[in-house]
Amino acid sequence: MISIAALLPLLLFVTYPQTTQSFTSGGLSKQRNKTIIKMGGWSETWKDILNGGPKRWKVDDVEAKQKALTHITDATSTSSDTPLRILCPLAGDDQFVHYAWSQGHDVTAIDIVPDALKAMRFQFGENNKEDWSSTSSNNGGGVVWKHKSGRATLYEGDMLMKRPELQSSFDVVYDKDSFGALSLEMRQPYCQRLSEFTKSNGIVYVEVKNKESGREFGPPYHVEKNDLMEETSFGGAFDYVNALGEVYPLNMGGMRQMGHILRRGLRK
Repeated sequence: MISIAALLPLLLFVTYPQTTQSFTSGGLSKQRNKTIIKMGGWSETWKDILNGGPKRWKVDDVEAKQKALTHITDATSTSSDTPLRILCPLAGDDQFVHYAWSQGHDVTAIDIVPDALKAMRFQFGENNKEDWSSTSSNNGGGVVWKHKSGRATLYEGDMLMKRPELQSSFDVVYDKDSFGALSLEMRQPYCQRLSEFTKSNGIVYVEVKNKESGREFGPPYHVEKNDLMEETSFGGAFDYVNALGEVYPLNMGGMRQMGHILRRGLRK
C-alpha cells in the first residue's frame, strides 16, 4: 500500500497550476528568445481558490505577515519607522501587501491574474471603484492600478517584462514562494528582473519550501541557499546575508517554510 506521505509530493504538484512546470503546458512560452509568463492555468487556479477551493500555497495568517515585515525591517539599514518601497512579485492576493501598506510603507505588486489582484484591492476597503484608478500600459505591460493614497500600485501583467519605470526603485523585494514555484528555466529571467528593479544594497526577503521527500519534483520545489545563489539565479547580482530558519509552521506534512535574506550588490 502506498502511504499518504509518499503521495504528498504528487498531491501538492497537482494543486499548483501547470504554468510553472514546463514551456509546453500553456502558461510559459518563449517568443523570439524572450521568456514570458502567460495566464494559462493560473487563472483557473485562482478562480478555484476564490470560489472556496483548496488554498494551495496561500497563508492567510496576519501574524505570518507581521513576522515577515519584522524580518525585513531588521535587515534594512534604515530605522524601523522609515517607509520602505517594497516590491511583491507574483503576489496573487497576498495579505502582506495590504499589511505593509497599513504600516506606512509604499507597496507595488505584480501578478498576471486579474481576479487575484481584484481580491487584493478589496483588502484595502469596499470602495473599490472610488479608491483605485487604472491605466493601460503603453508598452503592452498590462493594466496598472493605483490607490488614492499614492502608496499602493498593482501591475496586472507579466512579471518578466522589462519595466524601465521600475529600474532601481525598491528597497525591498518580498518573495513568498514565487522563486520556489518557478521551473529551473524560469529562474534566470525572474531574478534578472528583480536585480533591475532593486536598489543597490536593497534586500530580498524570500520564503521557500524545505521538503522531506520529493525534493526533485515541483512545484513547489525544494529550495536551499545553494539554489538561491546559483550564478544564473540570485547569485549574479545579490549577496547572501542570513538564513532565518523556519519562519512559521505549515499545515503541510513533510514541509517547512524557510526564510532567507539576500542583498543587492552595488551597480558597477
